[in-house]
Amino acid sequence: MRSGRVFIVEDQLNFRKGLIKMLQGRELGWQVVGEAGNGQDALAMLAELQPDLVLTDIRMPVMDGLEFVAELRKSYPDMLVIILTGYKNFEYAQAAVRLGALDILIKPCTEEDVRQIMNKASERFYEKYALQQKQHMQLQLQLDQGLRAVLLDLPYEMSILQGLNEALAGKHLWLLHMNNEDMAHRSNGKRDMSLLQFAFSNIVEELVKGAGLEAQLLLVEHGTFLLVTDRPLIDDSLQEAIPAASLAYLKIRTVMMAMGPAPSANELSELYLLTKEAVSGPIDLPVVSGQETGSGMVLSLNQARVREMEVQLMSAILVGQEDSLHDLLQRVLAELKAATTEEMRISALSLSIAMNSTIQKQFDPEDSGALARIPNEMPQLHWTSEEVLDWAEKQVKNFVLQFNQWQASKSDNVIERAVKYIEEHYNEECRLTDVASHIHLNPSYFSVVFKKATGESFTRFVTRVRMDKAALLLRNTDMKIFEIACAIGFDEPNYFTNVFKQQFQMSPKEYRSANPTP
Repeated sequence: MRSGRVFIVEDQLNFRKGLIKMLQGRELGWQVVGEAGNGQDALAMLAELQPDLVLTDIRMPVMDGLEFVAELRKSYPDMLVIILTGYKNFEYAQAAVRLGALDILIKPCTEEDVRQIMNKASERFYEKYALQQKQHMQLQLQLDQGLRAVLLDLPYEMSILQGLNEALAGKHLWLLHMNNEDMAHRSNGKRDMSLLQFAFSNIVEELVKGAGLEAQLLLVEHGTFLLVTDRPLIDDSLQEAIPAASLAYLKIRTVMMAMGPAPSANELSELYLLTKEAVSGPIDLPVVSGQETGSGMVLSLNQARVREMEVQLMSAILVGQEDSLHDLLQRVLAELKAATTEEMRISALSLSIAMNSTIQKQFDPEDSGALARIPNEMPQLHWTSEEVLDWAEKQVKNFVLQFNQWQASKSDNVIERAVKYIEEHYNEECRLTDVASHIHLNPSYFSVVFKKATGESFTRFVTRVRMDKAALLLRNTDMKIFEIACAIGFDEPNYFTNVFKQQFQMSPKEYRSANPTP
């Protein structure tokens, strides 16, 4: 899941640079994508930067913050905005509320003030991101429905042809066909068929992703899929891996055949029919019953369920909400109990795939296993509700166990190694991402673990180390203040002076006078 993109608009250079330094390590889950010194410059940069959050001062030259936000709202009505101000003015607060600001940050502010307000922004961003993902899936479902109807020569609105032609422009098509006899042997009714197709689709998507291929997989009708890719060729290894994995995991033989460049939408049904005849023998024209369309819709909804669950799991981990993570898992298990046996199998498999994906992305991002998301054992078609629920509970228990083990293993010596790295590199940029990479830990979660262990945020800890080193140099050397600033990793002496004063409640010059060199 991507980080939120933040744009800082502030005319006071020192304060702006301070915010950037605090946020650029992404410890708070945000990526600084740009900065500006007034509203007019900021407006000109919005379209290119496309931020998720804008932090803007009110009092600025050329165009102040309130004018800027008012103009911003005309093109970006839903963009998150936080107002920065050095004035505790009720009228400013009212204006900020009218312009839909998420919150107001009063300057001067502490690092904890910034952390709290950015955590609030993170929660709102993840809510918006999840909603956007759901809306995107709904649009994708509509496109899938239209493409499926065209392929099967079912009734469809002529208005969809333009959208399909645009979506398929420059694409290449492949047909994946699961052996009918194997499917019949492995399934007992439509619900069992749905489970097998759902499992197969996840296997294919995982292998395709592992091969670095941009592609979309569509269930056309029972056991037959369309793979839409942006490349004319697919590596032989992937063409071999998909049938091999289908046979190994599902005991179903699969044929994969190239259909060539995507033709215009009104020619798709003929190409599809010819290709399917080539892989499965002569077939009758499909019956216009909507059954195939319904099966595809069910599969698409199941895939959407997996992605939504992944977003929920990862957002809970990224913002350090362990209680929310456990509550989410318990809620999903409770919902499983109310489902029918057939629905329970697919829902349990969806949960397992989402948890395995989270393990791969968050706990072990270096795991290169092609099928890391697919559980070694899937719910069997003959299982009762109790057996499926027991399997799901074991999957959740295993996920929580891995989560706890991951926390423990990373916490054992990670803080000691992180502190050592900071002590050795404090005079360099020393970003959170650099330290996290050094100790092989996800950056977002490293910030949570670090604060739990030290009681300080990463940024605050590094700043304190630097200030302690600066104090040592002030007491024991005759180095100039700008030389000390440079020696401990500060590019701007004025910014160093401001930070030092926050730490020691006196300027570097005053500190040196109060602590003369022996």
